[in-house]
Amino acid sequence: MICYFGILDSVNDVWGVRVPDLPGCHGGGASPDEAIADATSATREWVEARIAKHLPMPNPSTVADLLRSGEIDSSGGESAVIVRHR
Repeated sequence: MICYFGILDSVNDVWGVRVPDLPGCHGGGASPDEAIADATSATREWVEARIAKHLPMPNPSTVADLLRSGEIDSSGGESAVIVRHR
């Protein structure tokens, strides 16, 4: 099973998770758990659409890759979460 990392953040009590390796894939909710669950659902749909089109899956980044690239703003309160698609 391939696992991707999502980036969890919050603004004004609204939580979001974006999945950098899957362009356009994100989720949101009123709590971190809701945002992660929504991102998990979005990831599942993203993967299913990709498979249906017979396209290869992107290689997942490591947390170190995401930190090195500046994708995670830990000083701004962002953190990495695992987003499973199956």
